[in-house]
Amino acid sequence: MRASDAQSNGIAMYNGETRVRCRLCGEESLKPCLRLSHSPRNISRLLRLNELQSDQPIDLNVYECSECGFVQLAQMLEASFYDDYLMTTSHSAQMRAFQEAQASDFVQRFGLSGKRVIEVGCGDGSYLGYLRRAGANVAGIEASSRFQEMSRARGFTVFSGYVSRKNAIPDGPWDGFVTRQVLEHVPDPNSFLQGIRASLASGAVGLVEVPSLEQSLDGSRFYDFFTDHVNYFSALTLRYALERNAFEVTEISRGMGGEYDVALVRVAQGFEFTGLQRVVDTLAQEVSAFIESYRRVGKRVAVWGAGGKGIAALAVADVRDVAYVVDSDQHKQGLFTPVSHFPVVAPKTLVNDPVDAVVITALAFRDEIIAQLRKDIGFTGQIAVLGHHLEVIE
Repeated sequence: MRASDAQSNGIAMYNGETRVRCRLCGEESLKPCLRLSHSPRNISRLLRLNELQSDQPIDLNVYECSECGFVQLAQMLEASFYDDYLMTTSHSAQMRAFQEAQASDFVQRFGLSGKRVIEVGCGDGSYLGYLRRAGANVAGIEASSRFQEMSRARGFTVFSGYVSRKNAIPDGPWDGFVTRQVLEHVPDPNSFLQGIRASLASGAVGLVEVPSLEQSLDGSRFYDFFTDHVNYFSALTLRYALERNAFEVTEISRGMGGEYDVALVRVAQGFEFTGLQRVVDTLAQEVSAFIESYRRVGKRVAVWGAGGKGIAALAVADVRDVAYVVDSDQHKQGLFTPVSHFPVVAPKTLVNDPVDAVVITALAFRDEIIAQLRKDIGFTGQIAVLGHHLEVIE
């Protein structure tokens, strides 16, 4: 295993010493919470007669992160573990009914009929069938060659491979995704979720299902911990994992009698800064023009507000030719604003050294300041308020 792989899988090397790191938040803050001696090395396959003699148990160590609360195993699966994996639940009538209802609700709730939906870790293709019957245009991606064959035999398009930040899902962008009973197996859940995220269209939705850690703890079910599952999610840590990887969680519920934590998500939209950048230029022009219109006729303008917003606005907007800055905080009076270097004075200065217009930068207190100007100080000049544009108060 390469060093970079080891780190992404939650293992760090320091002076030859192996330390376990949280594979969700990355902190070295794991504490042992459960030790299960005499555990099976692999629960996904039963043994043949000639394999019995070589079969040996292991000690299973479970850790909890004191930073984010994530629960994980120290042991890691081999990279090729799922290449020939086969474990199904589609033989269960109860499971089939649950999955069909879940898939139908997902498609209907988010209007995915006719839309492109990918199942990540599609297994034998049974869930793809429920999604297709609900109206979605579906495909799958699967690491196990045996599962790929079973899904393709059902008539589905199935891509081969693992999803990670370096390996996006082919044929994207997709309008929706489903990944069920997969995230608990993934050595690097952040990379896995980022790979899914990079494969989705803007506004895409998803369903993420994992075994419920709450169910295991509430029922004292130590046997829910085994080597095939390297991650153990609660509703809290599932939400954390999704949100830190740019998904907006719209709902988390318990499914299948509480056995599963099921999250419904949307692709989190990035913030739009283009308009804000334009305001920097236009507002500077508006303020400069306002002040210049007074300066040309021999009149003066003051600013009210030496707080953080006011200081930043004056500096970035490159405001000049201001008589002074008014602020009611006596601790600021007698000092100067950074960058613009305007003197900060008390409100009474407006009486002793009057100006013809005041620009308010303390937006949270605009109504209070306007009332103070008009009623208490008796200011009769023009008042303007600095916002996304310069608002002149009539």
